[in-house]
Amino acid sequence: MAKSPTALSLETGMLAFARSVQITEGLFYATVSGNPETLTPVEVLEKGVRGQTSQDNAKDKAGLSNPQSVEYAIVPQRHDRVLLSFSVRFMPLSLRPHACNNTGVGAAYERLASAYRTAGGYRTLALLYLWNIANARFAWRNRFQSDAMSVRVETGDGTVLVFDPFLLSLDIPASFDELAAALTEGEPERLDELITGVAHGLSNGDQNAFVLMVEWHATMEPGQEIFPSQEYVRESNKDEKPSRVLAKLPTLYAGRELMQASMHSQKIGAALRHIDIWHGSEEHEGPIAVNPFGGVQETGNVLRKPETKKSFYHLRAKAEALITGIETANGPDEISGDAHFVMANLIRGGVFGASGKKAEANG
Repeated sequence: MAKSPTALSLETGMLAFARSVQITEGLFYATVSGNPETLTPVEVLEKGVRGQTSQDNAKDKAGLSNPQSVEYAIVPQRHDRVLLSFSVRFMPLSLRPHACNNTGVGAAYERLASAYRTAGGYRTLALLYLWNIANARFAWRNRFQSDAMSVRVETGDGTVLVFDPFLLSLDIPASFDELAAALTEGEPERLDELITGVAHGLSNGDQNAFVLMVEWHATMEPGQEIFPSQEYVRESNKDEKPSRVLAKLPTLYAGRELMQASMHSQKIGAALRHIDIWHGSEEHEGPIAVNPFGGVQETGNVLRKPETKKSFYHLRAKAEALITGIETANGPDEISGDAHFVMANLIRGGVFGASGKKAEANG
């Protein structure tokens, strides 16, 4: 039975939101202490190694030599620092669907986003995104390769803030005061402006993006290994490729073309999206990357399975309660975690069409 035409619904057969946080590919450079002008692209190279089989299904080859070729990246000689740089565009693309085949549902999403903006919800998410920039989560394994590092953030108007990632937790979201305490360069007033800028970029009606340039600086020893993203190699191509293929982009340096180590924009994005602090699961402590079912790639856990009734699709099915709950909230502290999670998914973007039966029930 179709719902009443006046009933609020966020479900329809064709529905998509464009990604609101657009990130460039990250590039690795080697630098020299005291000479920040030196920027040497970190090159991806190939080498042959002779390991030993160690997997459980090795059978008659267990413990035998396992020669293979792998790609690797290291800090070049006469360099003692590493730089990872990228930029982020925060755009207001969660304010309305990118594609929707139901005008009533489209209007309901606009009402949802408008209420969330009015209640200050976008500022809450802006603080969480900046926490994951300032704590250098985006460096992933490289973050544990150095005992001295900093994150430099520059806005389009030239404002610069520098954070000490070691003063911030990866498990407990930072408050404004904790982010301010992690500053090694810049004033708390500029930090407040930065949070406001990100929130405005995500929610302004004039469609203007807010852009940040981000640099991770870390002290490392010459010859120390760096960990770029790793490429997925299809089974059909495995015999033609090294057993480990790293992400890289061609660049010109010192008159020759080389392959520069890079971090996938998707991997940086996954780090910044580690803001789902509302999953409430006892299986996993700390934040996870925002996705409709709360999947955790590192462990294979799914924290928001349909049976938990915490998935994006379960929560958005309660459109009336979701929207009116935000509209009656007196500030961001009164917005429910469920509402923050739903809006974070819309910012993430994706195809959110309902199943055929649900679409038919909603007219």
